[in-house]
Amino acid sequence: MNGFNAVKKGCCQHKKALKRTLIVLIFCSVLFCALVFAAIHGAARLFNHTMARQTMLRGTVTVETLAPHITGYVQFTNLVWKDPDGHLILYVPDGSLSVRPWDIIARSIKSTTLTNITLNDATIVAYFDEKNHLDILTQDEEKKDGTEKKQPRSFQDRIRNINWNGQKLHASLDLHNCQLESYHMSRHYIMESVNAHIGVYTGKRADIQVSTGRFAGTAVGDGIAIKGKIDLTTKIPTIDLHTDIVNVDPSSLGFGDNIHDQMTLTFHATGPLDQPEARGRLHMERLNLPALRFTDVSGDVYYRDSLLQFTQVKAKVYGGTLDAYGDYNLETRAYNIYGHGEDLNSSTALHDMKFRTLVAMDITMRCDGNPRHLRAYGSFQSGSGYYFPLHFNSISGRFNNRYHELDFYDVVISTAMGDIATDALHIVNGDVQFSPVRIRDAESGETTELHGLDNYKEGKETQAAIGRNIKSLGQSMKSINKTIKDMKNSLDF
Repeated sequence: MNGFNAVKKGCCQHKKALKRTLIVLIFCSVLFCALVFAAIHGAARLFNHTMARQTMLRGTVTVETLAPHITGYVQFTNLVWKDPDGHLILYVPDGSLSVRPWDIIARSIKSTTLTNITLNDATIVAYFDEKNHLDILTQDEEKKDGTEKKQPRSFQDRIRNINWNGQKLHASLDLHNCQLESYHMSRHYIMESVNAHIGVYTGKRADIQVSTGRFAGTAVGDGIAIKGKIDLTTKIPTIDLHTDIVNVDPSSLGFGDNIHDQMTLTFHATGPLDQPEARGRLHMERLNLPALRFTDVSGDVYYRDSLLQFTQVKAKVYGGTLDAYGDYNLETRAYNIYGHGEDLNSSTALHDMKFRTLVAMDITMRCDGNPRHLRAYGSFQSGSGYYFPLHFNSISGRFNNRYHELDFYDVVISTAMGDIATDALHIVNGDVQFSPVRIRDAESGETTELHGLDNYKEGKETQAAIGRNIKSLGQSMKSINKTIKDMKNSLDF
């Protein structure tokens, strides 16, 4: 019994000691966390104080928390960088950087001390000046004697000698799910879900791998992917980059007001950084233009000096084919497109089996950069066919389309009994307007002119009216031409 009491007394003493130990450990943990928290915020205050005195970066840089580790890994939160005017350059809710621990221990801080910067969910804003320069670093200061300023470095020299206060960089930048905003004069771009790995090695090379989600602003699309490198060993840095621009909205590039069929461009860009050139391909599953419906559009693309040139462009249209070429100026958004179509099926185009013929067409599209100034014009020539019950040998003419106004000129319908011609047919906001129609007899050469044709609305009413008109023209031709032979050649029975 005495033994049991001794064990019980010992257990109670150990239990109390364990409680006291746990209390001490909890207190120490809380104290440690408090010290760490204070150290983090203290490091942040020290960082903010240092950044307030720095002269390399334009503007101000502040951070909320900064947590260094003995391994050289430093984590930070809520980093904010603003330019002198208060505009946001960088906001990082969560990020980290890696440094060489020995440099920190030896107090030998140099450019190569920094090895990596990682930004998570950051917002990056880039403002470019009129010369397309991004100035986030302070300009070179006057010499100590104040007698002379350093000459501004060229764009090529800036890129080739990317440095930190004159010292070389050997570091990488990783972006995870960031947003990139770019502003240049009247243009702006916003890219979502930006993921990137960029390695910079001054005097050697820069490795680039970037992918984005949707982008909007001056141009709209589903994403951009860039992969390649920049050679920094040459006098003028040279690029070797593969670029994909996925599902661009043509209207956002100025190709018409309401053309939203998606276009994908793939490029391989090479050459000097200040004057690169790129070759690639374009593809569109479909392209819907007024009165024209293209599918399977593809061709070659060449870029140089802000000019995109399209060659060997091929497409399917109304059962036929189109061959085209043209150019597009990225600066002015002006473009020219030239095309030639063959074997376009009229019944497919008009959704009317009563009108059957194959048509060849030449088309030119010009725009000065304003989508409302787009002008499409050209000519067409058909083979033999019929618009039931009228047979014809050919239909030819010219057309001009400009902002809701479609005009046809020199339209001639040639038949065995003679020609039906009109100088102009206009479609303005859906209304069809005819100029006088001339009917020339094939045998006598005499011409009859018809006036006063009413305006017609598009749709079924238009087709019915045109059908009645053609029927009356057929009856007029019957009275002019008395031979049954020509009637058999011109009419179906």
